[in-house]
Amino acid sequence: MEQRAVARQAEGGNAHIAPAPPLSLKQQKDALREGRIVGYHCEGCGHERITPMLRCPKCKGARIRSREFSATGTVVSYTIQSVASEQFLNEAPFAFALIQLDDGPRVSGWVPWIAKEKDLPLGQKVKYVSSYKPGMQFEKS
Repeated sequence: MEQRAVARQAEGGNAHIAPAPPLSLKQQKDALREGRIVGYHCEGCGHERITPMLRCPKCKGARIRSREFSATGTVVSYTIQSVASEQFLNEAPFAFALIQLDDGPRVSGWVPWIAKEKDLPLGQKVKYVSSYKPGMQFEKS
């Protein structure tokens, strides 16, 4: 039997059932509503990301923990959306952006009321704001 499975059985767990993630999607969504960005951190190699992981895609390690990241970051890339779905009609045009968090991974989100490139230069500092709208909303800081 694999060493990890033996260890899991010794701890009273079932060796054939995957462990629960350190952070549920509900907990992650609740944190976002509170204005906090919470994701995942591999204790083996330091890899971090927002999307769930039970094993690290880089080192294949299983020592994954939840971690709160900074709510501020820098715009790395974006595209301007001038035709929006019904949920975003009042915010169009807006930028769908790739944000490098100050102390964490890159995340995607949207920045309302961006019509031209000069409205959101690359390198612009942004801050996450809690919103009832879907996705992660950022504002220029």
